Amino acid sequence: MGLAQAQTNYPNRAVRLVVAAAPGGGTDILGRMMAQRLSDRLGQAFVVENKGGGGGSVAADFVAKSPANGYTLLVTNDQLTVGASFAGASNYDVMKDFAPIGLIGRTSIVVGVNPSVPANTIGELISLVRANPGKYSFSSCGHGTPLHLAGEMLNLSARIDMVHVPYRGCSPALADAVSGQVPIFFNMISNALPHAKNGKVRLLAAASLQRLPSQPQLPTIAEAGFPAFDAYPWFGILAPAGTPREIVQLLSNELAAAVQSADIGDKLRGMNFEPTVATPESLADIMRADLVRWGRVVRDAKVKAALE
Repeated sequence: MGLAQAQTNYPNRAVRLVVAAAPGGGTDILGRMMAQRLSDRLGQAFVVENKGGGGGSVAADFVAKSPANGYTLLVTNDQLTVGASFAGASNYDVMKDFAPIGLIGRTSIVVGVNPSVPANTIGELISLVRANPGKYSFSSCGHGTPLHLAGEMLNLSARIDMVHVPYRGCSPALADAVSGQVPIFFNMISNALPHAKNGKVRLLAAASLQRLPSQPQLPTIAEAGFPAFDAYPWFGILAPAGTPREIVQLLSNELAAAVQSADIGDKLRGMNFEPTVATPESLADIMRADLVRWGRVVRDAKVKAALE
């Protein structure tokens, strides 16, 4: 660390962490957690600036056009790559206009039902929907979000016909699942778990390839006969393309050290996140795979560009 800092003299002033979300949500909380730890480790203030709107595209566009000097960074999630899967939906190129730094953590999308739905497993739900095409609907946190596309991926993979009902946010989407107004939901595990514990909803499966360390009893959609089913949201930090390699590597190393620290790890797991590190190269691979996977879903499900 000392050698890299000596070579770059970085950072020698405050660094701006632009969070692609409004204050209070998961991305914002993770951004603030990392800002404090990076400030402590590198001896300069990492200042959070929230730029919500456009499904994260407002913040992404701002950072993509910022000087590539390491003093303006983007805290974002896989909505960045999901949004880019819609042709012409953004003013930037995800793979060309950013320099990935690393991950903070990953969490899970879960599929669940109102208890009135006669399905106790994801296999039973698929059979029920298949026998009643177009009858069952699912809620998501919004049109063009990873949760929406996870539902469409299940439609495509299982060859079923669930009708999407988009909401402006995860809380109202889940509230209507609890009330029974929408029978099926795709939501974040952190939002759904409290309602599952008190019996207001039933969780059927996680949308990650592997079972969640925090919920090992919850099977995955992949286990139900769809081994490639992968909708596992990530949260990470990127810089503008062209940021000096030594700065990107320094930040990647420091971010990994923060994520792997015991106290940060405990905090992340307490929020139903799995602490996850990634090199700049591996995060680039994750983003590239996202574009292929979600692009295929958008195309095959004929999903129109995200709506505001």
